Amino acid sequence: MENSLQSQAYQSIRKKIIYSDLEPGKKISEKGLEGMFNIGRTPIRESLIQLRQQELVYTIPQSGTYVSQIDLTSAQNARFVREQLERQIMVECCAKMTDQTKKILQTILEEQEKAVHQKDERTFFHVDNLFHEACFEIADRKEIWDWLDHNNTHLERFRWLRVTIKGLRWETIMEQHYQLFEALISKNTEEASFLTSLHLHMMLNEQEAVVSHYPDYFRKR
Repeated sequence: MENSLQSQAYQSIRKKIIYSDLEPGKKISEKGLEGMFNIGRTPIRESLIQLRQQELVYTIPQSGTYVSQIDLTSAQNARFVREQLERQIMVECCAKMTDQTKKILQTILEEQEKAVHQKDERTFFHVDNLFHEACFEIADRKEIWDWLDHNNTHLERFRWLRVTIKGLRWETIMEQHYQLFEALISKNTEEASFLTSLHLHMMLNEQEAVVSHYPDYFRKR
């Protein structure tokens, strides 16, 4: 039970950090988090140890615990690893596409399209990830997705901020998802690999705009 509560606390705090509900530089406390999530002090304390090990929070003696700023180098490295792996995942996904898995991806794209029309940032971001996760599942590589998801928090924080900037169109992401979907169902492995690389290069193209919009959210090196 204790491990379950610790996992729940960790995931809850991590999610708040990704969505900048606990924004970079914000001071946090065990008591405050305990009240926020209605979870006991011990699971919160253990979660903070785990988050500290991942450099998502840090402690200053005689001052307190703070949410870390986004490490752009870590985000860039996570993007690089994901690109190298996901290109091959999409090739394998092509080979395993069926009518049933096609419908799964279609439903996800419809949900994401709905989020665009409703200007629902969180649903859009969640379903964006869901599309890629589903492709890993179709390729029977869900374990790899889980590993990536556990290790790419700084990238996720960056990607969330991108969604919140009005000048960076959500439609660009949708267009690339539709193109990738067409490559998958037509089993065009070369196109699927190329489009995956193009899609995951978006961070490099938009990095300056995101950092300029949220300069205080990123770690200075």
